[in-house]
Order: sequence, then C-alpha cells, then structure tokens
Amino acid sequence: MKKPLLLLPLLSLPLLAGCINDAAAYRIDGRDHAISVSREQNFFWEKTVKFAVIAARLPDCQRIHLLNPAPRNTRVELWQPGPGTFVLKQGEAYFLTETQTCKGFQKLAAAPQEGLGDKVGVFEEKGDRFVFTPEPKPVTPPAAAAEAVPAPATEPAAAAPAVPAPTQQ
Repeated sequence: MKKPLLLLPLLSLPLLAGCINDAAAYRIDGRDHAISVSREQNFFWEKTVKFAVIAARLPDCQRIHLLNPAPRNTRVELWQPGPGTFVLKQGEAYFLTETQTCKGFQKLAAAPQEGLGDKVGVFEEKGDRFVFTPEPKPVTPPAAAAEAVPAPATEPAAAAPAVPAPTQQ
C-alpha cells in the first residue's frame, strides 16, 4: 500500500506541467525602482492567465494591481507619458499607473487623448520565458550624423605647377 502512495506525486507532475507563475521587470533606476508584469495560471486547462502589474519604488512603495485575464501569449506594451507615470497596453485595454506613491492605478476607457508618450518596451513571451524587451533607441540618420560631426579643417591648396598648354604643329 505504501508504494502506490509514493508514486502519486510523480503521477501528478504532468497535471502541473502547464502551470505558469513568472514575471518580467523594467528597471527604472536600479533594482529598487521598477515596473514589473507577472503572469499566473494555476491549471494547464485554463484558457487565460492572470496578469498583474507591480509598481515599485523601494523602500517607499510597492503595489500590485490586476490587469485583465488574457491568453498566455498576450503582449503588454509599456509607455511613459511623463516622469514616474506609465501606461500599459494589454490588447485593446489601457491601464495607467505611477511609481511616486504606487497607489495610483486606473483602467482607461480608451488611449489617453494626450497620447501614450514614449514607448519604453514590451513584456512578452519569448520561447518559454516571459521577458521585458526594451524599445530600440532611435538611430541618428547618416545625414544628421554628418551635420553633427564638424568637417575637418582644410588648408588652402598649394598652387599647382604651371603646365604649358599643348601647342599645335
């Protein structure tokens, strides 16, 4: 009777294999100031996972706010309209949060009329990992780069030796 009970935990492993409990973070000023997004799925047969945003500015504040449940591969875009203020775009839903007190959180009916601000990056699943992918920094176009770099100083050209004009015979 004891041997079948010992196998029970091993037999339950396939049931737990589809569970998710992970997070990714955007670090603002080191590891104590960050916006993180977590995902949680308790059972493999669930069609959606629970998403949450964690606003943190330690040691002063840290809060967890729930986003909408969504499919596992849902991307969450992170935008910054101003210092310490962030907009998260999850599918067609928009959420506003902040890191000054970490208490400010609001689900928006639509995108802010003032715009989303600067795109910071996206929380997404890559392979089997949930990661934060920062938005690439804009590259200075070559024409603008040429204007930014001063041209080397040129010295007056030395007078070329006089070459006699060909004569006709």
